[in-house]
Parts: sequence; C-alpha cells; structure tokens
Amino acid sequence: MGTNRDLTPACVRKVVPQSSPSEEMGSYWGYKVRYASNLSGVINDSPYKEGYDHIIGTSEHGETIISSELILPSFRHLLIAFGGLAGLEESIEEDPNLNGKGANDVFPCYLNTCPNQGSRTIRTEEALLISLQYFQDPIRRAGMAS
Repeated sequence: MGTNRDLTPACVRKVVPQSSPSEEMGSYWGYKVRYASNLSGVINDSPYKEGYDHIIGTSEHGETIISSELILPSFRHLLIAFGGLAGLEESIEEDPNLNGKGANDVFPCYLNTCPNQGSRTIRTEEALLISLQYFQDPIRRAGMAS
C-alpha cells in the first residue's frame, strides 16, 4: 500500500504469492496451517525436504516449564502441535500409525504452555496465541540453524 496508504482507485495494486513478503522482504507473514488426515501425517509429511528439526506437543498434561527456563535446540523448521477438545492424546490414540505410543514417545518436547488455566479446556485458537507468546523468547534464544 506504500507509505502514504493511498486507498484511492487510482493507486495501482498487485496480487502477489503468499510467500513474497517473507522471501523478498524478510518480513514475517504469519504462521502456516495445513491439513493432514492424522497426527503422523502432520509430522511425517512435512512440506520441508529435510523434515522438521524439532517437534513440540502442547497439552495440559505436558510438562510445565517457565518460558524463561525453556531451552530449545537450534532449528530451521519447528513444528508446534495443538490438540482439539480432547487434546493430542486422543489424536495419538486415533492414529493407526502411532498405535501403542504415548505423547512422550511422539513428541520429544511435550509442554503445558497454559498452566493454571482456570478452566477445563482452552479453545485451540486461544491456546495458539498464548503459546506463541510463551515460545517467543525460547525461539529467539535458540536461533536458526544454518
């Protein structure tokens, strides 16, 4: 839109691919969401050729660590998984490829990012925003792998 925010019809605009802001300008353009038929598909069918460097599961049953004390490894591609109403535990139970596995088997890092939540459940869209804030400093400290 430019610096003067010209909203008149005379201002020429151009539709660009979603990747343009981050690839061409290095600007953050939001998180990515994709569909997978089950949890193992989320993990194994990564859009990145080399897969995910680090995988985190979030749940009220996960380990509670203060954000300032959380140490993440350096990574290029991080996956943070959120469960639905019944949590990631149900997603693991319902996935035939994860038969017999527990959350700690699937996620090397299994965290409660919303401790003392004060309600039985938190909607995923609420947990997402809370967790992105929780992970902000640990991600910054971890840096990007080369």
